[in-house]
Amino acid sequence: MKQSRNAAHQSVLKKIIAAVIATLLITTVITSTAFADSLGKYDVTIIDGGVESTIATAAKEPIDVLQTAGITLNPDDKMDISAFEQGEGGTIVIERLNAVNVKFAGNVQTYQVYAPTVGEALDEIGLTAGEEKNVNYTFGDAVQDGMVIEIKNAPSVTLTADGNKVKYAKVSGTVSDLLAVAGVKLGKDDYTKPALNTALKAGMSVSVNRVSFKTYTKTKKIKFKTVKKKDKKLEQGKKKVVKKGKNGKKKVTYTEKIVNGKVVSKNVVKEVVTKKAVRKVVKVGTKAVDPDVKPNGVQSKNGFTLGQKISGRYTHYCACATCNGSGAGTTSSGRKIHNGMKDPHYIACNWLPMGSVIKVDGVNYTVVDRGGSGLSRTGRIDIFTPAGHAACYRLGTGSCSITIVRLGW
Repeated sequence: MKQSRNAAHQSVLKKIIAAVIATLLITTVITSTAFADSLGKYDVTIIDGGVESTIATAAKEPIDVLQTAGITLNPDDKMDISAFEQGEGGTIVIERLNAVNVKFAGNVQTYQVYAPTVGEALDEIGLTAGEEKNVNYTFGDAVQDGMVIEIKNAPSVTLTADGNKVKYAKVSGTVSDLLAVAGVKLGKDDYTKPALNTALKAGMSVSVNRVSFKTYTKTKKIKFKTVKKKDKKLEQGKKKVVKKGKNGKKKVTYTEKIVNGKVVSKNVVKEVVTKKAVRKVVKVGTKAVDPDVKPNGVQSKNGFTLGQKISGRYTHYCACATCNGSGAGTTSSGRKIHNGMKDPHYIACNWLPMGSVIKVDGVNYTVVDRGGSGLSRTGRIDIFTPAGHAACYRLGTGSCSITIVRLGW
């Protein structure tokens, strides 16, 4: 009986010991697991838009670290992990892209900035606010998306571009820096006054000149040229068109330079003749004529009247002995003649009063001489030529048209 109780007691004792051992094992496992978990984590400092926080994480990749912290990046945000090491810790810096509106001199312009504070944002944009009192925020205020930063009483420069005239609170850097602040871009032919590398100073005015080129083609008239040819048979002062001129055509290509909408120059770059011009040919008379005939008031004489037209026949004579008798060179009227003299436009005839003037085929001649009986017939004349006896044969005889211009001296 005693042995039976001892056996029962030993059985209970074994169960108690087994339970204690199991509890100790469970506690050891839990403790070991918790310790193992704490050994896998590390601290990471996150600066998000200037706001700093620290988390403990076992995540390895920076983006996973941010997800652990409940931080989401926008597409244009920046993440700086230069001070972060996987599994070791460090710092992750997030730069948020925010839109800020800057109001100055009545103009509001929007800029995209990564700077966390107002002062840094103005520096990033490139604006010169001067003293902090000139701004409606403190320089240390955090940047908020959509905020309006108003600048007052700051030094400025004026920019005229694309029809707009705007003042900017900027007096540092160059004209090129001003364009960057204004968001103004130059085309390949555009230019500024003053030049891009000119240093800015308070009160300066800068203008942007937009340059473009326009090329076009027009059909233009080619004016015909006139060619003059001397004609010794035609009286001086008279002209005769022997060939009519005709205008031609050509296609002319122009290039215009346009600055700020105004044409400043135009150049011809190409000409193509599509129709040639035809020259006008004009004969110009070189045959000498007498000066204007002075009228004497006689309207009719010896059966002839002023302006009467007569069909005539001409011969020629000179001042040689053969033609002029003794060759003394004196005409019946007393006028002197000699070969080689300038043509005096004299004639001999017996049917008109001495000193009469007749127009022979358009040339005026004065009656200063008489001749044989053959010159007594109406219309018969002998024309003096100072070119000599050979010229008399060369000029020969022929029919002519006579008009009485004056009767007698």
